[in-house]
Order: sequence, then structure tokens, then C-alpha cells
Amino acid sequence: MLKEPEKIDLDVFDAIAHLPPAPVLLVASGNKEEDWNVTTVGMFNVFSMFPVVVGVGVKTSRNIYRLLADSDDFTINVPQSNLIKAVEICGKESGLKKNKFKEAGITPVKGLRVKSPIIKECWLNMECKKLSSAKKTHAEKVAAVHSGEIDIGDHTWFLAQVAHTEIWTNYDRSKSLLYWDGEYRLADKLVKGKEE
Repeated sequence: MLKEPEKIDLDVFDAIAHLPPAPVLLVASGNKEEDWNVTTVGMFNVFSMFPVVVGVGVKTSRNIYRLLADSDDFTINVPQSNLIKAVEICGKESGLKKNKFKEAGITPVKGLRVKSPIIKECWLNMECKKLSSAKKTHAEKVAAVHSGEIDIGDHTWFLAQVAHTEIWTNYDRSKSLLYWDGEYRLADKLVKGKEE
């Protein structure tokens, strides 16, 4: 078995810069270890840089929706290509009656600043605290945003401030999984660089 690379703490701004474009993510949540669950998410966005606020879109029919709604936090975990089987299991299987971590062969580890687990085998982990509803001082039309949840059609967006990140020292975002048009891909081919 290969030796695991060392993980280091990373500034949240740098963590955002290390995310792959249109990433496949493993999102984990749960207030107690016996409730921990994980799912594959393709709907992700950075909503703010000051403070760093990210969001994940989850179908309301998914079991993890309840955990995300009932929890104050969640984690975003960026898998590399060797975790493709785990990504598929976590995206297709329900965690209602089975332990998806065990089924997928991935290891949940309690986050440092959140109750939800990070995934040990993922090379970038982001611990996220949902936006609080305690600061409802603005107009009623933005009240839903302050609760950290926005219902849009068949998905709910869970918004959170990034509280802590860790990254492997040998992380290469071009080797992170992307998903579109029914295919998993890697983004390691540059078609056009930045114009100077």
C-alpha cells in the first residue's frame, strides 16, 4: 500500500483557488457519528470571497438532504480519479439503511471545526459552517439566505462559510474528477491559457 501524503492546513482563499472547475464532490454531514452520511454532488458554487461562502445543491428527495437541513455544518471533499468507484457508490446508493462510507471503502474522520466528517482519502477537505439564521436584520426577502438554505425547484442550496481546509502536499487539481454529459473526466489538458 502506498504511503499517504502529508496534509497541511490551507488558507480558505487558497482552498478556493485549488478547487477544480465543475468538480465532482463528496459532501458529508451529520451531527453524530452514527448519523454520518455522504453523497456525490455536482452542484457547487462559490457565493462570496469576503467572507468565503460556498454552496452545494442537493435534491430534496435525497436522504442526506435531511442531515444537511438538521445540521449546522457539512464538509466538502474533493476526490481524485482513483476514487471513481466510491464517487459512483455515494451518488447511487442510499445511506438510509446502509453505511455508504463502508460500502464505498472510504474513511470518515471527525472534522477539526465541525461535527460532520471529512473523508480521509480525499486530497482536499473543506469544513463548512452553514450560515446562521441568528442575523436576520435585513429585509424579509433575504431571510432564507440567512438561514443557509435556498429552495430552488427540486434542489435546495445549502450555503456555508468555510471554517477550515486541509490539502495534500502533492495535490494537483488537474487530476480531480469532473462530470458532464454522463462522463467523468480530468481537466489536465490546457486548451487556452490566460491572456496577459
